[in-house]
Amino acid sequence: MTTKEIIGGLAVALTVISGLLYLWQIYGRTVKPHAFSWIVWGTLALISFAAQFVEGAGPGAWAMGLSALNCFAIAVLGLFYGEKNITRSDWIAFVTALLAIPVWRATHNPLWAVVIVSCIDAIAFYPTFRKSWRRPHEEGLTAFSIISLQMLISIAALQKYTLTIILYPAVIIFLNLTLIVALLYRRRKVPA
Repeated sequence: MTTKEIIGGLAVALTVISGLLYLWQIYGRTVKPHAFSWIVWGTLALISFAAQFVEGAGPGAWAMGLSALNCFAIAVLGLFYGEKNITRSDWIAFVTALLAIPVWRATHNPLWAVVIVSCIDAIAFYPTFRKSWRRPHEEGLTAFSIISLQMLISIAALQKYTLTIILYPAVIIFLNLTLIVALLYRRRKVPA
């Protein structure tokens, strides 16, 4: 087993832990995911995994593939147990993110495709961020922290480093850290 495979295995283990933790929090009704974000994130993670796999990312791509499965499982549970206050702006973000996927498919330049996917991810983040700002105790701070660490470790497990391969995981880390800081701030301001 190579060092990259060990690091990739660690990223997969963290992906399993974060996924199970988040699913458990949904089951326990302590977290209410916004299904719109998770549907788009699952789709993008699957696209990113495929792109990383084709580009030769190696063990660094394993966790992204598993992340797609986690996102889809969370999205399904989110439909039943998640955020029920769906606003017009949530719909706009959701539809915009979905409509941007064909634009990504039409792009024949891998770097531009990853840039577009990263922008779609940021748009899809809006419903979760909006919901979390209003009700910060209904979002999984620990799970998002583990996901950020998992993405960082996944980057370390990559076989090669190009902007095309590392941009999307880096954007996920940035967006998750933004949510984490917002949750920590809002949890001090809003009583549980």
